[in-house]
Amino acid sequence: MCPRCGTELHRVLRSGRLAKAWLSVSLQTLHAGRADVAVLAIRRSLSFKQTPEAKLLKGFLIRRQYRALYQSLGQQNWREARGILDGLRTLQGDNETLLRFAELVGYLSFQSNENRTIGE
Repeated sequence: MCPRCGTELHRVLRSGRLAKAWLSVSLQTLHAGRADVAVLAIRRSLSFKQTPEAKLLKGFLIRRQYRALYQSLGQQNWREARGILDGLRTLQGDNETLLRFAELVGYLSFQSNENRTIGE
């Protein structure tokens, strides 16, 4: 308890510890090649405390996810592209850019399926 104002500090301290623990989980899972889990973990970390480290990692993950999205589009891997878009929505929420990418993936995957069906 704060001697000055009487606030219970154990909750504040606990939030800081949880934020640090989830940041660690995010870093470990990213290192293990599981960006999808790292995205969820960094979001959880930030829900406890908005630390500069977590914000930095979130920005890194966003940039990394966009690079992965471009790569999956180039490889015409529509399922992977949709998964990456889900991760980006988790990090950024819905925004105009992500909505347009989702429309693009939907259109290109439809065209790809149409071309495959015609060729059979």
